[in-house]
Amino acid sequence: MFITFEGIDGSGKTTQSELLANYLKQIRGENNVILTREPGGTNFAEKIRGILLKNSIDPISELLLLISMRYEHVKKVILPALKEGKIVICDRFIDSTIAYQGYGLGIDLELIQDLHKLVKIKRPNVTFILDIDVQIGLNRAKDKNKYEKMNTSFYYKVQKGFQEIAIKEPDRCSIITEIKAKDNNQVHVEIINKITSTMQ
Repeated sequence: MFITFEGIDGSGKTTQSELLANYLKQIRGENNVILTREPGGTNFAEKIRGILLKNSIDPISELLLLISMRYEHVKKVILPALKEGKIVICDRFIDSTIAYQGYGLGIDLELIQDLHKLVKIKRPNVTFILDIDVQIGLNRAKDKNKYEKMNTSFYYKVQKGFQEIAIKEPDRCSIITEIKAKDNNQVHVEIINKITSTMQ
């Protein structure tokens, strides 16, 4: 099973992906659950991650770079693990590119989809979208990368992107809402309940 976590910066997706990975490792075994992330996931991509998140480049150049990193990630990490019957959990994946580069930066959505189809990127089985108030998310964000320095109007576009993805693909996507009113454990329990019903 391939599980992804999505959401704007500061939504808690990294924390929740780690909590779910630890929970599933207790059930399936330490070596049967892979936790990875994007941008990143391979030695090549991790080296570029810091450069990508700190430097402003042309949006199309950035899109092509993200997809090339994703192709390496899928080919060398995700698909081999899935073929071995392991559970793969990824902090960000295709939906982040659609939301950030598409809705946020205005790149044509069909172009993004076509490029992913060209390199035959696998779609996740389950995606959790953590929906948080934009200002609260930005206040919680820790990395302060170039995206976190964007204005709030950019993030409202990104948030709308995630919400529309969930509406279009309800069988794959689950939105976790009212995060402000819940602590990490409450969100974690909600995610466990949903993933348990999916895996049965």
